[in-house]
Amino acid sequence: MFTYILLGLLFVLAGVIGLQLTFIFYLERLYRMRVDHTRLLERDAKHLRHKIELLEENLAEKDALLEMHGIEIEKNDEAWADILDDRN
Repeated sequence: MFTYILLGLLFVLAGVIGLQLTFIFYLERLYRMRVDHTRLLERDAKHLRHKIELLEENLAEKDALLEMHGIEIEKNDEAWADILDDRN
């Protein structure tokens, strides 16, 4: 009788160990997925940062060209002030 109790306890403990190992593998997989996703986000952010820099350079060139021809351009701060005044 004592042997059957020990065998039952052995199977229960083996099941618990199996569940723990499964959970550890699941957490490891989640960690790898998050690392990959973080790398993807960092790559996208780097690409977008580069794109913003190019667009700012293009805007600066266009502003310089407009000023060279004597066309007055409105500054960003002034434009935002006008937009905020229109909303109020």
